[in-house]
Amino acid sequence: MDIVKFRDSVYQIRSTEGVRTIIPPTLVGELKGLPEETLSAKTAVSEAMLSEYTQLSADAHSDILTLLLRTKATHNLQRIVSALKEEFQFILATEFPACEDWTPFRIQPFMVRAVSRLSGRAFVGSSLSRSEEWMGVSVNFAITAFIAVTKLQFFPPWMRPVAQYFVSELRTIRKDLAKAQAMLEPLIEERLSYTDTPGSDKPDDFIQWFSDALPDEEKRDYFIQAKMQLLLSASSIHTTSNLTTDCIYDLAVHQEMQDVLREEATEVFAGEDAWERKDSIAKLKKMDSFIKESQRLSGNITSFIRKVMKPIDLSDGTHLASGTSLLTALAGISFDERYFPDPEVFDGLRFWKLRQQQQSPTPTRSSSPTPLTRSHSSVTETPATPSRPAIISSSSSPASSQSPTYLNPSKYHFTSIGDTNQNFGLGKHACPGRFFAAQEIKLILSYLLLNYDIKLRDGEARPNPVVFMMTKSPSQTAEVLFRRRKAA
Repeated sequence: MDIVKFRDSVYQIRSTEGVRTIIPPTLVGELKGLPEETLSAKTAVSEAMLSEYTQLSADAHSDILTLLLRTKATHNLQRIVSALKEEFQFILATEFPACEDWTPFRIQPFMVRAVSRLSGRAFVGSSLSRSEEWMGVSVNFAITAFIAVTKLQFFPPWMRPVAQYFVSELRTIRKDLAKAQAMLEPLIEERLSYTDTPGSDKPDDFIQWFSDALPDEEKRDYFIQAKMQLLLSASSIHTTSNLTTDCIYDLAVHQEMQDVLREEATEVFAGEDAWERKDSIAKLKKMDSFIKESQRLSGNITSFIRKVMKPIDLSDGTHLASGTSLLTALAGISFDERYFPDPEVFDGLRFWKLRQQQQSPTPTRSSSPTPLTRSHSSVTETPATPSRPAIISSSSSPASSQSPTYLNPSKYHFTSIGDTNQNFGLGKHACPGRFFAAQEIKLILSYLLLNYDIKLRDGEARPNPVVFMMTKSPSQTAEVLFRRRKAA
């Protein structure tokens, strides 16, 4: 396929999941705001994950899960940093080598366990986050479900009601749900007792938040809460640990970035109470850029998974019939020189420099799409095209047109989303847990950089990713060398 020829066109591919229609970034802006009854993310994900068999769906409780991630989890980010740091120190002390000299270490499996521990601390509290049984269930749930989906896809849809009984992973999923339910039941009962004790302080984690959010008739539905916890783990542990691993591979290759990011982290975390300060993590601007660049080059292959529920006509004349399955070619967008100059080059400060350029109150030509013009009147959004960047413009009086042009540096943050920035999705279905993930990754990288030097063996190239169908993940077997830094 001629990528350049088709990158601004709607086209179709045949995948293991069936025919998929690929939407270019120049048209996705017309779709991202459509209501669920017209263009459904929930239906698309449920069908792709074969949730009817794998349990990979929050069903009627998806709105509760999303709301808690957007509100409780996001609002409590700064408060839990010190607890997450404590958890990371614990797993380093128990599972990471001493590294008095250069020591090879397989970092990907360790990162899965580390992120599981950190996420577990926020999701279920320390009593379960350090439980090997809980870690096994929460880590393996997504892996087992993915294998089950892959096996079921080899069968045509009409055979799957029978074929499911020949997929052993589906039985494992049911067993894991039962294990999670048994482990959570006493904790849920304990939390419910707080409701009956006036003046008692409730724990601040997802167990409590779920319990508070559920209607009274479901507060003792342990299966629902176990399923929500495992779905939360499935959607967070592997994506976060994969990106953290990719960042470490990139630090090992681009060693000059270690000094840059270490200097920033040293300044931010100076002082005994630095890890408890509310805005410490938010000050890691260069690290934010580094993570975003690593994600750009190593991120997902596709994004914006949707199912057309009602016919849609696009501005280029394309008719999307009901039942059409949509995707965007995220990997192609990430390597498109119109949006990212020199796209093959890893520039850890790419987005930091763009933010610096756009923080100037004087008119600035940027190499990136999406400038922002401010005035005193209403603001409207214009979608991106290759010849015209996506802009936020406003109607203004002749007098206001003489005002300085202010650009929008926030669009270059790691957690930002846009038509050409879809690693976390788009629209109201964009990943609600991305702010928590950003906090975890920055904490892990900061702590490692402050305490270790990192490199690959002499002559080794960056480890190649593992690509399977339309998924990509970092090498699970590659070794990175670590050496503990001497105290100043």
